[in-house]
Amino acid sequence: MKKAAWLKAAAAAGAMAFSLGAPASANDDGPIIAVSGPLSWPFFAAVKQGFDDASELFDLDYQYVAVTDTANMTSDYPRLLQQAISRNPRMLLVGEFFPDGMDPLIKEATAKGIPVLIHNSGQTLWEQNGSLGFVGEDPFQMGYQAGKIHAEKGVKKGLCFNQVPGNPTVEERCNGYVAAMEEAGLETIYQTIGTGDATNPQAMAQAIKGTLQANADIDGIYTLNAVPAMSAVRAVDEVGRTGEVVIGTADLSNEALKAIQDGRLAFAMDQQPYLQGFMSIQIAYQYLNFGLHPIGHVKTGPLVIDADNVDATLEVNETHTGVRGAS
Repeated sequence: MKKAAWLKAAAAAGAMAFSLGAPASANDDGPIIAVSGPLSWPFFAAVKQGFDDASELFDLDYQYVAVTDTANMTSDYPRLLQQAISRNPRMLLVGEFFPDGMDPLIKEATAKGIPVLIHNSGQTLWEQNGSLGFVGEDPFQMGYQAGKIHAEKGVKKGLCFNQVPGNPTVEERCNGYVAAMEEAGLETIYQTIGTGDATNPQAMAQAIKGTLQANADIDGIYTLNAVPAMSAVRAVDEVGRTGEVVIGTADLSNEALKAIQDGRLAFAMDQQPYLQGFMSIQIAYQYLNFGLHPIGHVKTGPLVIDADNVDATLEVNETHTGVRGAS
C-alpha cells in the first residue's frame, strides 16, 4: 500500500467523535508550531513522525521545535515556548514537560487567543490553562499496570528509575508503580538521575548498578523510557544477576522490543507516541477549519507489549519504520 493511501486508511480507522467548539480565533497568517521533545530521544522521533504524516495527509504546514541539548531542559523549554508565542502562531501544540516554567506561558498564549493543544505531558493542567485538550497517556496507569505486572511475577522489592526528574508526567508513572506495589504489600525504591544524562546509557547503567550493589534484594526494575531500560539490562548483567531481576519499562525501541523477544525485558508500557503527534495535527486541522475538537483527554496509553504481542509490534515497525515508537 502506498504511503498516502495508508495514511488515509489510518485516518479513517482512527476517526474520532468531535464536538463543536468555538471557531478558531488564531492568526491565520501565522505558523502552526509544535513545541515537543528532543529528537535525540527515539521516543520523540516517533511523535514527530506522527506530526509529519498527519500534516501531509491533512495538507497542514507546521514547524517542530525542540531542544538539541538536554542538559538544561527545565530552562530551555520555557525559552523555546516564549519564542514560539512571540511569533504569533496560528496554533501551538505543546508538550508541557516542565510546568513551573511553561504553564504561565501557556496561560499567556491562550489569553491572547492563540489556540493551544497539549500533548504527551501536562494531562492535569490543560483545562486550567485554557488549552483545548490533551493527547497522551494516563501516566499513573502506565506505572500502576507495570507495578501490577511486577507483583504478579513475584517481585518483592522494585526499583523505579526516573531519568527526567521535574517532569510531573514521568514522576506520576513512578507514583502509579509505587501504589500498585504497596497495594500488594511490596517494597519500592525511587531513583533519579540528572536530565543531562537522560541519553547517556553508560551513566544510567552505572547509576542503576550502584543501586543494585547497595540493595541486593531488589528483584524488579521499572524504567520510564526504553534507553534506561537497556541500561538496566546491562547493569543487571554486570552485577551477575541476569535472570533474577524482572525488568520492565515505559516506551519502546527496537532494541527494547528485541530484548522482550529474548526474555531480557519482561514488558514495555506503550503510550503510542506516533498517535500523540498524528492526533494533535488531526485535531488542529479540525479545529482551525471547523471549530471542532475532542472534549478532554484523548488517551493513547498504556498498552502492554510483552512476549504475546512483541512479534507483531516489530513486524509493523519493519514495514512502517517508527510508527510503533521504535527506532
